[in-house]
Amino acid sequence: MKQIKVLLWFDVEDYLTAESDDAFYDILGILDEFGVRATLKFCTKKLELLQKKGRTDILEKLKRHELCFHTTEHSVHPLPTEYLEHYGFREGTEEFFQREYPGFQKLAELTGQHLMSYGHPGVAWAPQAFAAARRMGVPTYMDAHPIMDVGGGIFWYAGLYCMTGLANLIHSQHEPHQLEHMCRAFDEMDMRGDDVVFLSIYDHPTELVAEEFWDEVNFAGGKNPVSCQPAPLRSREAYEENLEAIRGFLKYTGQRENVEYITAAEAMRYEKQRMVPLKISDLKEYAAGFDGGITYQSLQGGMLAPSELLTLLAKALTGRMLVPELMYGPEKEERSVLYTRVVDVQKLGEAVLSDREYVMGYPQLKSLYRVGDNFLNPVDIFCTLAKALTDGTDTVEVQTGRLAAADHVDEKYQFGGNWVVWAEEFEAPNIVEQTKLQCWTLKPAVV
Repeated sequence: MKQIKVLLWFDVEDYLTAESDDAFYDILGILDEFGVRATLKFCTKKLELLQKKGRTDILEKLKRHELCFHTTEHSVHPLPTEYLEHYGFREGTEEFFQREYPGFQKLAELTGQHLMSYGHPGVAWAPQAFAAARRMGVPTYMDAHPIMDVGGGIFWYAGLYCMTGLANLIHSQHEPHQLEHMCRAFDEMDMRGDDVVFLSIYDHPTELVAEEFWDEVNFAGGKNPVSCQPAPLRSREAYEENLEAIRGFLKYTGQRENVEYITAAEAMRYEKQRMVPLKISDLKEYAAGFDGGITYQSLQGGMLAPSELLTLLAKALTGRMLVPELMYGPEKEERSVLYTRVVDVQKLGEAVLSDREYVMGYPQLKSLYRVGDNFLNPVDIFCTLAKALTDGTDTVEVQTGRLAAADHVDEKYQFGGNWVVWAEEFEAPNIVEQTKLQCWTLKPAVV
């Protein structure tokens, strides 16, 4: 029987609607009732206010759960997507870190926990935030964003274990018969997978008690208000129905012997690791079948991201130990500049391994590498190294290809118009492009 691992998470963020505090307390009580440990993504300002209000009844219950970072002030403009649209990957990572790390530290200090995941406010996706969160020591990303999908499963991206775009995702709309809809979604979930199937279900305490999102009331249209106001409330009856839906779902799923509730960090336990070392013959077999489309690849039972494969090809051709290295994608996509069509294989491999940039201490691919008189981009170097390994020659003609892994990104995704908090005309083409470039780090988790 396949095991179902349920990732139950709550975004705890509304610091303007006082009633959301009690809603959160009631949710924690239900979790205690069923012995379920949840993933709680906290906005730092929310937790600071809980402490100032003396809500020790809530703070005490947090010790039983896994806490995560949901930015410092959530929806105050500019949001991460808004300000990072104007940065490249390296500088954007540093900018996010500078803005958010103090709030991260404060949240960790107040809770006494190391924060185990990051999730952006609303749909404020930005790839630079992933690298900054990694630098903060965060191992996972927990959210639900449609810009990227890797077969509906968990994947690695920019060094984080990412739980987004999952095929099995439930978010109650708090409509009539919501428990029935949630249970049906559970019963009809996609059960593809070898041994373990993941289900992600999330909610916001403020949704249970308020008719509108607090941030949509206050931060709509890309503007900060002169003064903030709480969200309009639901009726007491509607609130009780929302609580009962959570209780009913936990009861319904808890009756299954193959169902277990886990946290974001606990999900990492289920990834299978390669148990045998890579050999040169493995890479030669891969190179022989390479068709010019650069994407992740499974070798000897372990999944490798494109940049890891690139470093392995370079190491194989320069006589180094075959240990893969993850490297961030380049700052931008550049065309290779060629003065000679044939290059030295050793110099090509050495360029990849020796000439590199860094993003907050982590290695990054360059946009162009100088090899003799030529300037080659990482895509063409990858394809040329694969050709050299197949042919077994000391020199090789430059090959071309494409980063096929970037096909997992919805390049037509538009930010403005899909969330009331954005200005209607807001566009973020650079965020989309940066997201594609970081697909050099993309690979599915093996579970």
